[in-house]
Amino acid sequence: MAYNLLVERWITVRRRSGAVESITPAQIAERSDPPVRIASPRPDFDGALLEFLVALFQTAAAPTSERAWREALAAPPSVEALARRLASVREAFDLDGNGPRFMQDLTVDRDPKKNREPIGALLIDRIGESGLSQAPSLFAKPGLFERLGYPSAAAALMALQSYAPAGGRGQFTSLRGGGPLTTLLTGDDLWATVWLNVLPRNRFEELVPGDRDLDTPAAIFPWMAKTRGGRTPPQKVHPLQHLWGLPRRIRLEFDQSETGVCSVSGAQGPVVTAYVNRPDGTSYEGDFRHPYTPYSALKPGEPWNAKKGSADGLPYRDWPLLVTGGEKRAPAAVVTHFASARREAAGGVRLLAFGYAMDKMKPLRWCRAETPFVAVPPDLAESFASQVEAFVAASEDVRRTLTFQVKCAWSDRPKDLDAPPHLNAAFWSRTEQTFFDAVHGLATALERGATDERDRLAERWLAQLHTAALELFDVIVSPSPELATADLRRAVQARRSLELETRPSSQKLRKLLGLTVEEAGAGRTPQAKSTHRKKEEES
Repeated sequence: MAYNLLVERWITVRRRSGAVESITPAQIAERSDPPVRIASPRPDFDGALLEFLVALFQTAAAPTSERAWREALAAPPSVEALARRLASVREAFDLDGNGPRFMQDLTVDRDPKKNREPIGALLIDRIGESGLSQAPSLFAKPGLFERLGYPSAAAALMALQSYAPAGGRGQFTSLRGGGPLTTLLTGDDLWATVWLNVLPRNRFEELVPGDRDLDTPAAIFPWMAKTRGGRTPPQKVHPLQHLWGLPRRIRLEFDQSETGVCSVSGAQGPVVTAYVNRPDGTSYEGDFRHPYTPYSALKPGEPWNAKKGSADGLPYRDWPLLVTGGEKRAPAAVVTHFASARREAAGGVRLLAFGYAMDKMKPLRWCRAETPFVAVPPDLAESFASQVEAFVAASEDVRRTLTFQVKCAWSDRPKDLDAPPHLNAAFWSRTEQTFFDAVHGLATALERGATDERDRLAERWLAQLHTAALELFDVIVSPSPELATADLRRAVQARRSLELETRPSSQKLRKLLGLTVEEAGAGRTPQAKSTHRKKEEES
């Protein structure tokens, strides 16, 4: 009998009690000691398995309406009822067997030119056999992953096909490109987290490109038929194939008698040691818009590009792209739908973002961040987005000034120096909580029409940025009396410049935040006035 991913207990979760165990997909709805999160052995598996669950329920158990969605969020269906609904797609989720297999090419094992690879090469953070003779990075290094248990093999397939980086000629990237960023909403338990990101079927098909009239299984699950190969635009697939893209021609080699210890999880049982592959899988080209990924454009009207993971991780400067829209940015469809249609369910909801940061084929890091989710009524969304952008712009200006002045303290030729390591991360970490406090405050002030409160938040933000910049400068530079006079003078001058350029009365920073500075008269100090209040007074 085939190892079917809708029937087997293969997804490792942590329950509310703290117990860790493996469950079937339908068991995420259990109410007695419910599962609260994925607890796999690897962070990229956690991300891929969460996407697997959201995609599965979107495909086989989507609600018929927003009312039905709200009812199921409040009172989940029974495990038995969910299992019956998922059974409609059961044939697409066999991991082994002679026919179609989950996330595997149907015919590649019969290709006389197929390549055989060790199973560890499925893992994105493994350089591969060539890496044994190359200098590995701290993150990507040669690995000895000789065996994968069936659960780990399934998770590795989902991760590779969903996040596939460039892999040489004919080894195509994922439908979203290499190393895409995923943003999903999270709730109090795993059922809520999954269901928060599931849309009514009709709404999903309105938001996601594709031909909704395609009714063959292969239009949704490409592994159900021979790989079409070549360029594939959205019009050639059902919108749901966004969730089940198959860019790589891969098929696992199973030996039912082969057992051992999984190199990833440490579990004893049946294992896979190799797979076969060939280039020229599905090349997804055109206006694909994956519903779990934010997109941006260089200019209004130009093609949209999926947001990728960054070597800087996921600092709060990226938050406007992940949550608020604009001419040149579009949050993930599940996020925009929630903000516009489900705001009343937002209590306790947070935003989870994750993905690989890639340098072509080389992974740099796994990025993950969980942040507050803040939404405003649709009529206030544009104003909210612009004001959050202004807060980020002020922060970025101060961060760049800090970086430059630290380099000035170190050298008479600061442009020849690299940025101090970890300075950016330290600055974002030190100011992050204040930023999100300000974002919450902005949303409340907008809904109340409280312009004065918005201005107080802006003043507080400038003060926090100023303080953080000076404190970090002192920690990093730390001038001491033992320094040579020229070095000490340079450090003192750099700090003075930093203090002047980042002070809350800086005209540049105040203009970024919509604040102006009145000219100081004799015996007077500059007084701030909001441009918003000024316009109201003039009108």
